[in-house]
Amino acid sequence: MPETLSIAVCMSDQVTLSDFIPPMELLASVNQADDPLFGAEINACMPEGVPVRFTIDYMAPKMQPVVAFQGLIEPTINPTMTYRDAIDQGKQFDILWCPAGPLPDLTTLTHRFPEDELEFIRMQAPKARYLMSVCAGSHQLALAGVLSGKRATTNKKFFKLIGMASPQDIEWVPRARWVVDGNVWTSSGVSAGGDMALAFIEHLTNAAVARMIRSVAEVQESAQDDDPFAEIHGLV
Repeated sequence: MPETLSIAVCMSDQVTLSDFIPPMELLASVNQADDPLFGAEINACMPEGVPVRFTIDYMAPKMQPVVAFQGLIEPTINPTMTYRDAIDQGKQFDILWCPAGPLPDLTTLTHRFPEDELEFIRMQAPKARYLMSVCAGSHQLALAGVLSGKRATTNKKFFKLIGMASPQDIEWVPRARWVVDGNVWTSSGVSAGGDMALAFIEHLTNAAVARMIRSVAEVQESAQDDDPFAEIHGLV
């Protein structure tokens, strides 16, 4: 039987929608292995069939629509569970996915994440199988202590800001589409999250499954070091 991995997408107001919506659609494509129409094609990519499936919860401080970083001009997202409820219930997730949220105060460098969100990440991290961030979502992981002693990357536009506002025991990698250090995966800005999601699918399955999903979504392949934005933003 396939193994089911639970994902918690860690949201709060000012979240960047593209940091998690396209990646979650790509990851959810793995579940098409059970679909009468698409299942045979996906399972044919692996001799024993695709070995994983995903469930996804969209976490937030309250059970009310989460407003994205550009305000109500963008869609809002309905959470499926609050951080406090997950903490109180002792629910453990296999994967944490952290999109960008509010940036730190530009003067004081003080973070603006809800404390429940950071507490949830701290409590989940020791037993989670994978800890993942997109764009400035790495700041959540950094504040929760997850990136200490690790190599990581983030959005190149905010690379220096995130580095200054985070604990100083992190090795920030300026030229990287995404970085893997143990069970911690961090990607560069926004669209890099889809590339990391496809690399993660390949990690859990094989290159053929990832290639098939990539071909349906029409996502061009990128390597981990395909990163022109580091130079554009003067980091290398």
